[in-house]
Amino acid sequence: MQIKSMIFKTVVIYFSILIIIRIMGKREVGELSPFDLVIAIMIGEMAVFPIEEEQITLLEGLIPIFLLGLLEILLAFIALKNNKLRLLINGRPEVLIEDGKIKNKALQRTKYNLNDLLQQLRKNNIFDIDKVKFAILETSGELTVLEKGKGPAYYPVIIDGVISTNPLIIELDEEWLKKKIRKDGHQISEILLATIDESKKIKYYIKNRED
Repeated sequence: MQIKSMIFKTVVIYFSILIIIRIMGKREVGELSPFDLVIAIMIGEMAVFPIEEEQITLLEGLIPIFLLGLLEILLAFIALKNNKLRLLINGRPEVLIEDGKIKNKALQRTKYNLNDLLQQLRKNNIFDIDKVKFAILETSGELTVLEKGKGPAYYPVIIDGVISTNPLIIELDEEWLKKKIRKDGHQISEILLATIDESKKIKYYIKNRED
């Protein structure tokens, strides 16, 4: 392969992938869902082919890369509106510790061993499990820890106009929630985010039509 052709292909593919990543949105590597991670790996692998293989034209190399980027954007948009698909792609948080008690079945479901759990607790400056109100394994793999006596914790119940409760964290009756929202003078579709604490106090963040 001619050096000039290799340099040209490399530069074009580099900037093309940068554009795709910017369109896909700003997220840290640790926050990528399994689907996002697979797409990122596939794009990285496909980017090499037109550079190494002279018979593959630049256009032939860019088409599958842009198709993967388009697929990721399309599914991300659908998941934004469809709670079931979002759960399928991203999973849901798992409570590993509740009120100082380790939930062994949750550890087994998430393939999260005790050494990992203790290490993450230490990173949160927690050395006594009895002091933990909740330890939640997020979908990104990060462990979120709430200590006892640190004030009320608020949990999401509506995300982008869709009811999105996690019964493992707080038990809620969906009909009660709908009546409560109507009583407070809101419609579910107009709510960007609603959070609730254990005393059933709800905070509303309404969609801004000008955004």
